[in-house]
Amino acid sequence: MFKRILKLAKPYWYILILSVIASLAYVFFNSLSVWITASLINNILTDFETLSAGQKALESASSLSINESLKLWTNRLVLKETQVDTLKALCVTILIVFLMKNLFQYLKNLLTGFVQISVVRDLRNRLFNHITSLSLSFFDRTRAGTLTSIVLHDVNNIRRSLSVSFHRLLVEPINILMFVVLLMIISWKLTLAVLVILPLAGFVITVVGRSIRRKVKRTSLQVADITATLTETLSAIRVVKAFVMEKTERLRFGEKTSRHRRLVYRQMKLRYGSTPVTETIGVVVGVILLWVGGMQVIDKVMNPEDFIRFILLMFSVLTPIRKLNTVNQDLQTAMASAERVFGLLDKPQSIIVSEN
Repeated sequence: MFKRILKLAKPYWYILILSVIASLAYVFFNSLSVWITASLINNILTDFETLSAGQKALESASSLSINESLKLWTNRLVLKETQVDTLKALCVTILIVFLMKNLFQYLKNLLTGFVQISVVRDLRNRLFNHITSLSLSFFDRTRAGTLTSIVLHDVNNIRRSLSVSFHRLLVEPINILMFVVLLMIISWKLTLAVLVILPLAGFVITVVGRSIRRKVKRTSLQVADITATLTETLSAIRVVKAFVMEKTERLRFGEKTSRHRRLVYRQMKLRYGSTPVTETIGVVVGVILLWVGGMQVIDKVMNPEDFIRFILLMFSVLTPIRKLNTVNQDLQTAMASAERVFGLLDKPQSIIVSEN
């Protein structure tokens, strides 16, 4: 089902390639912004002579680790002859990095947004053309409200799926990978501690997502039922009034909307509950690392600059993880709608439409 959704975007592959390039540039500048921010904090908290002495030691070292090489490159970029000049260089660098990050974020969102609305247009046209080619017996068995709900409500859910796929399923995993690589470079032991605990959050995301998908599928059916009831009542309003059936129709419609409300409320409890749970797990991980890393700094096992950078990167990685949590929820919603959309498109045509 997911592959069928992605095939809808195939005609716009060249725009997607540009979006991927913009996404990779965004990830690079996003990681660089965290790294440079840590350098700013360290430069403010550390005596300037100590910074200069540390840089000279790195320059004269015969061999450097990856972490030391990155720090050497960073210091060459921002460390100047005086403390004021260094602070000025850091501020200008951070400003440029954040501007570039936001520019590429805007470009990737704009490009993928164009693909989304184009695919929605194509899919709705395809659905309409297919519906009009079906036999009359199909319309005898299917209510007009059901078809309206599929064309409007379910297609809109698929649009969200496209947004999730191109915005987050591409960008956030790369973001997480980049942050994890930097964390491993700084301290592989602390990073392994994070990687041991985080699968718990993944388990919560998976369980909640499956439950949401089941409930969304039932919700779509109920929306179609409500739409059909509304359409039927309004189209036959003269008959309803002639037989004084207003109260009956109100009760029938109210019962359907109440069932829909109960189901959506259960879905909301799952959706809104999953984010606090995953965030709490993240905070627990953060507190543990603050304690362990802080003790390593006190015992002179870890450099204070490395500890600052590690904490900033660790908390930065929680943001894409939280976004992936909502990705799973939105994706399950879209999959449930896609089953209904493609189920309708797979109905055999009674009219053979000529390509000419």
